[in-house]
Amino acid sequence: MTDVLGPTKKRVSYYYDSEIGNYNYGPGHCMKPHRVRITHNLVVNYGLTKHMQVFRPRLIGWEDMTRFHSDDYVHFLRSVTPDIVQKNLQQAQRFNVGEDCPVFDGLFEFCQLSASGSIGGAAR
Repeated sequence: MTDVLGPTKKRVSYYYDSEIGNYNYGPGHCMKPHRVRITHNLVVNYGLTKHMQVFRPRLIGWEDMTRFHSDDYVHFLRSVTPDIVQKNLQQAQRFNVGEDCPVFDGLFEFCQLSASGSIGGAAR
């Protein structure tokens, strides 16, 4: 990028937590969190981390999650499991879970990690 004062050099910030690759959306779903881990390994092995700042996101808590979502929704994410969602389809419909947005083991923690990176990047 060039401005009136000449070229400016911006440093890339990269947020990664190795736990993100431990989740599974289920068979047949196109989102495969382990691909995030594979991509990270490529970034490291190609030496790209030498050209950026790498951060492990600070894990956000309930208060930060509810700044952007209702208490009911965050409570749902925290308490729902694949077994529970099958027993309460009305609640699943309320929060738009299903094939494209499945409930899987560790859903809240996955959302927490993902949101932590987004909020960390926005704050930076």
